[in-house]
Amino acid sequence: MKNLKNNFIMIAAGGSGGHLFSASAISSELTKRGYRVILLTDKRVKNLIIDFPAEKIVFIPSDTFTNKSLYKWPFVLGKLFLGFILSFFWAFKTRTQLSIGFGGYPSVAPLLAFKICGSKILIHEQNSIFGRANKFLSLFADGITMGFENTKILSKMTNKKIHFYGNPVREKILYYKNSKKVINTRNITLLVFGGSQGASFLSSIIPNVINELPEEIIKNINIIHQARKEDIGKLENFYSDNNLRYQVKEFFYNFPEIINDSDLVISRSGASTISEMAIMGKACIFVPLPSTLDGDQESNAKILESSDAAIVYYQDQLKPSILAKRIEELVSFPEKLYELSENIKKFGNEGASLKLVNFSESLMSK
Repeated sequence: MKNLKNNFIMIAAGGSGGHLFSASAISSELTKRGYRVILLTDKRVKNLIIDFPAEKIVFIPSDTFTNKSLYKWPFVLGKLFLGFILSFFWAFKTRTQLSIGFGGYPSVAPLLAFKICGSKILIHEQNSIFGRANKFLSLFADGITMGFENTKILSKMTNKKIHFYGNPVREKILYYKNSKKVINTRNITLLVFGGSQGASFLSSIIPNVINELPEEIIKNINIIHQARKEDIGKLENFYSDNNLRYQVKEFFYNFPEIINDSDLVISRSGASTISEMAIMGKACIFVPLPSTLDGDQESNAKILESSDAAIVYYQDQLKPSILAKRIEELVSFPEKLYELSENIKKFGNEGASLKLVNFSESLMSK
């Protein structure tokens, strides 16, 4: 039952677009049901929250001790303390019934502050391995939901709190869930997607991959490349000099439409990316980000690879000639693209948002 006297719900998400996109899907459903959402996040995702469905968006100071020299620790502590104080202010002001966290260190201070002020805590783990922030927050959580069914359980105590619902995806993605694209081998659209912050590795290797492809393959490829700002100029020069059809941008605001128009996607293997590709049924080559603390992207990718739902290459082993050969095979024999497209759909959960919000309401009624 809703408490109509105070229907605020806090969402904590930040650090990357992956955390934010799932949070956006949940926020949209909560808003439809009459809840007032307040988002606490950090400034790294400022460019991604243009249409985030929240009544109030608050940027809080945040940082991590990871890869920081000892002399920087006092500055990290200072940021975390300021983030906690600001979170506490909003917790006291809104008196939310429920606070939902989507992982990442920017979610720690808000969830702790809101817990102290009496809010129930729900954390959602998107990946197949619990991140460090969620491991810590699981000690205080009233409920835990998971994006992958075989996510490693934390302990017997937290096991009782855990429910599998899949990862929420944005309505803009769900719009294309039944779209079926006929593959034309003479007009293949290749999407290179580095994530919300781009991926310099993909931007550096793709030109070399193109150079390894036969001319008859190159002339049939249209490349859409999402890259970091500092890599765009070099990529545009390369594609232009080689007479390729291309689009290169730091961020595509019509990204769901672009995914839908793609025949093959090369990307990192973040949980949100996988979930969106699964809903839309896209053939993917995943190159897991090797620098993640918990190895979550490698774990995510291995699960799909074991089900023949994606092709996976590891960054330290990947050579342009290897990737070029695989692209040539896929373009030449599109039945493999169709097979990958069908297999990855098994990992999509179009009802995840509804199930997670229903569970949220059940927590508030207890």
